[in-house]
Amino acid sequence: MTRARASFALGATLLTACGGGAPLMHPAHTLPASAVSFAAGTSGRVALGGLHDAEKQLDASAAIPGGASSDSERDGFARGAMARFAVAPGVAPFLAGRVGLGDHNEAGLTYTGRGVRIDGRHAFEWQKVALSIGAGASGALARPGDQPEKKVGETPGDTGLRTATLTSLTGYGLELPLVFGYRSDADVVTAWIGVRGGFERDSFNLALVESPDSPLASTGHASRWWGGGLVGFSVGLSPIEVRVELDGAYERATGKLRLNNGELAGTVAGWSLTPAMAISAKF
Repeated sequence: MTRARASFALGATLLTACGGGAPLMHPAHTLPASAVSFAAGTSGRVALGGLHDAEKQLDASAAIPGGASSDSERDGFARGAMARFAVAPGVAPFLAGRVGLGDHNEAGLTYTGRGVRIDGRHAFEWQKVALSIGAGASGALARPGDQPEKKVGETPGDTGLRTATLTSLTGYGLELPLVFGYRSDADVVTAWIGVRGGFERDSFNLALVESPDSPLASTGHASRWWGGGLVGFSVGLSPIEVRVELDGAYERATGKLRLNNGELAGTVAGWSLTPAMAISAKF
């Protein structure tokens, strides 16, 4: 493996610290007016089925003599890029703050390494059960690497594609969660189950390595639709509790990468799992 390929393989490994997981990590009941909560933990995005297979195809391109050059190899490269950059399997931090607004309304702000999400919700509450309806908007912003000096199109290039590594990311998204939950006396145990659906649009800056191992600055974009369910619970004594959540979703991402000789389109779909755990404090 040449120095260029080794460097970009290392960059891909470091990128796993900015996985795309963004769990809710809150129960169905809202906080009382002016009460606040803070949570810190971690989440992991695991690609399954078609998403997992596509990402493996992207890695396999580096081992093909001359890089991915046939139509099927280039299609696999593009699908793998959509899986890695739009779905973003990997591990990410989770930091969140929430505030009660009164009348069973609540707002929250969440940081997930890859970006931030702001949301608001209203809950129909009884003593032990509640139904929460909300909406959220997210912004993707990450800079995991440096952009090469030479750009795609400025130098002659082979059609063989070896690797693509994310150097920066911007984007936006919207989502709608619906959560039903239960809480015991004194909030010692809470549990929730729900459904979520959403959309995200991302733009990428990439370090693209084409045969024979020439790193070039490139760009790409992707649109991702997703929908699925979640289940979670928390255990603790006020004001500290431990929260655990598992999200599952079917995701479809489609987009394009810019190459020396034009653009390469790819579409990928499949299931993902997002397990998460955090320590929360309420005041």
